Amino acid sequence: MGIELNELQQKIGAELKSMRLLAGFSSYEVFADKNKLSKIQYFKMEKGTNFTLKSLDRILKIHDVSIINFFHKFDKETKSPTNIECIDRISMLLDFTQKSKLEFSRSLGFSNANQINAILSGRNNISAKLAYQIDKAYPQINFAWILNGEGEMT
Repeated sequence: MGIELNELQQKIGAELKSMRLLAGFSSYEVFADKNKLSKIQYFKMEKGTNFTLKSLDRILKIHDVSIINFFHKFDKETKSPTNIECIDRISMLLDFTQKSKLEFSRSLGFSNANQINAILSGRNNISAKLAYQIDKAYPQINFAWILNGEGEMT
């Protein structure tokens, strides 16, 4: 579920380095010196090994980025693979049922295919509510597979 702590620390460090480079500082030492930061601590932060939320917040303020917006980027990244998996599962369901998007949507009680289109375009994931509706309409399909891809489809 999500990304592991060590992986997150590495991503934070890489993002800090990217932000420094975008700000025009090719050297972490110059950036740290100009902003009155410990060079060693900042180096370790970019490597993803030594920071607290307080020190991270300080760096983000230098870049004029809120900590909430900073982490929101990582939240979006973790959802992308899920969207791709959801797209695949919905496509497989359409093939399995041999229905168009609209016919499939109507079989679930929807008047249009907006919800299915949102998943197929990668905007939305399969919600628990939608998985339940699919399970009710097609009980032969494994609920856990619909919701998160676990197990076999049928």
